[in-house]
Amino acid sequence: MNSYYPDSNVSISNNLVPPSCPAIKTEVSQICLPDASSQRVASLVASANPPPLSSDPSRSIQRDPCPRGGSSSANSSSSRASIVHPYARLYAKKEEGKRRKIWNHALEKSLFNPFELSSLGAPHRRTIYMASLEAHVDELHAQLLSLGYWPVSFESLEPFKGLNSKTAKSMVAGLQYDSSQTKLRLLELQRANEGLERSLMNRTFSETSKNHELPSLNFDYSEYAD
Repeated sequence: MNSYYPDSNVSISNNLVPPSCPAIKTEVSQICLPDASSQRVASLVASANPPPLSSDPSRSIQRDPCPRGGSSSANSSSSRASIVHPYARLYAKKEEGKRRKIWNHALEKSLFNPFELSSLGAPHRRTIYMASLEAHVDELHAQLLSLGYWPVSFESLEPFKGLNSKTAKSMVAGLQYDSSQTKLRLLELQRANEGLERSLMNRTFSETSKNHELPSLNFDYSEYAD
């Protein structure tokens, strides 16, 4: 038996290394220890010397380019558009990505009774609803032709024959969106004009009242004192 082998009755400190062994290095395989205590000391060395970080760039720590309290608030404040026109606030909202959102099919239930709503599925009801709309549009076109009023020429409608239904919906929704924006602009301009008219009327009334003051009437009641 080796002379440095510890006795079973003697307690061994975790920091003690046998004198015949070299200094502790990073790799556990290079430690020369007896078999009885090698596993315990190896675990201590492994916990004291954690493995280095991987050199793989995919496992590297990603740092936030814009930390908290940085310039994010400044960028958000600078991105706000300044209002320079009465209806400039209309553009403060974010633009909708899907223009067909305006087609919500909210009026299709008005064509069916409660029994049909409970018995027919949504795709079947939608097909009937679209067919009724197309029939109504055809009837309106026939009335326009009978009256001799056709604002759009037939030649300009040739490129739209055989158009995809989703593309047509997007075009009609875009046209309706533009018309609603134009109406909102007109309302904002009308409100601004009314405010200017009220301010001008108040200003002219105050100026005329100052220039044309009513004469003061002074009565002498001394002759009636007797």
